[in-house]
Amino acid sequence: MIKYSIECWLYNDLEDRFLLLRCPVTHRHDEYWQPVTGGRGPDEPCVEACLREVLEETGVTLSEEQLEVVIPEFSFCIPDARIELRKPIYLARVRIEQVVLSAEHIGYYWFDARDVDSQLHWDSNRESFRQVLAHTRS
Repeated sequence: MIKYSIECWLYNDLEDRFLLLRCPVTHRHDEYWQPVTGGRGPDEPCVEACLREVLEETGVTLSEEQLEVVIPEFSFCIPDARIELRKPIYLARVRIEQVVLSAEHIGYYWFDARDVDSQLHWDSNRESFRQVLAHTRS
């Protein structure tokens, strides 16, 4: 089965920090950190889904112009769930410190860029982050 989603990295370029959201324990995994992620409907444009997910998960209102496409389509498999996940990877440069979390997350933190990779649980997030970080340095 193919599922479609988005991933968005909020980045404070003045402080070289990235926002990560803390996800709670489930029957499948312990708590972990990740960027803004979320599903999108089959007919929902990627940009609209990204703006919606950022608002829902952080309370931050972005404009379409703030979104930088880092990877147009990032794809990977989740064998245990028999899912192929396809998503664009976005970067949004922001100058904020506080966010308002949705009920699906239990915390947030602005990590220094050099510390983000070591905080990520999923290999797919580490892979996309490396490309996002390179994008911020180019």
